[in-house]
Amino acid sequence: MSETEPERPSATLELLTLLAAGAADLALDQLRQSADRAQEALRRSDLRELLTDGVVELRKRGELATRRAGAAAEHENYLETMARRAAERAGHPRA
Repeated sequence: MSETEPERPSATLELLTLLAAGAADLALDQLRQSADRAQEALRRSDLRELLTDGVVELRKRGELATRRAGAAAEHENYLETMARRAAERAGHPRA
């Protein structure tokens, strides 16, 4: 064993500590920025209009998502129907 081997675990521990501290600092910085943006939004005079616009946008997105899901379901039914017809033509009726 050389004199440098015992230092390796402490160097690794120091590196892990620095990485954890950096990650925590980054997370706290993001939280601070989010809090600042939230405070700025609360100070807006048009907050009610902003919330109304947000709700309208979410409703529109919901309608579009519902239509897409419905279209996919109809498409699957169409494919299922076509597969059943093809099987019947081939003489393999579906049970």
